[in-house]
Amino acid sequence: MPAERTERPLSRTGKVVRVAAAAAMVLALMATSVWGEDDFFPFAPFKMYSRATDPDGWVKSTNVFLTDAEGERIAIDDDDTGFRRAELEGQLTRFREDPDLLAHIAAAYEAAHPGDPEIVGAEIVTRRYELVDGERTGEETEEIVAVWTEEGTA
Repeated sequence: MPAERTERPLSRTGKVVRVAAAAAMVLALMATSVWGEDDFFPFAPFKMYSRATDPDGWVKSTNVFLTDAEGERIAIDDDDTGFRRAELEGQLTRFREDPDLLAHIAAAYEAAHPGDPEIVGAEIVTRRYELVDGERTGEETEEIVAVWTEEGTA
C-alpha cells in the first residue's frame, strides 16, 4: 500500500513570497500596458489587439521578400520560415538597426526548402493602403524597412 502524503501548511515566509510575486506580476502588467511595447512579452500591451482599424484611413501590411540566386523575388509567409508576421512587426526596429538579422530568416527558408536555389537577399517592405468605407481606394505607399544581401551579391 502506498504511503499517505501529508501536506504541511504554507509557512508565513512562503505566503509572503507568493503574495510579493503576485503583486510584482500585477504591477509589471499594469506598467507595461501603459508604457510598454510588444517587445516586453509577456508583459505587453498587445497593441495589435487594443485598437480597431479606421475604415476611412490608412492600414499597413509588412512583408518579407527573399531573392534567390536566380534573381527570383519570393514573397514568404509564416509557413515558409516559422517566423510569424506579428513577430516581424514587433521587431521592425531591430531589423531596421541591424539588417543582417534578415540572414536568419533566409537560413530558415533554405532549411524548409532544401531543393530550392540559394537565398542571396532579403528585404522587409511595409505597404500602406488607403481605405474608404473599408475598401481600398488604390492609393498606397511602400517603404523598404531593411535590406540584407549575402556578401558578394548586390
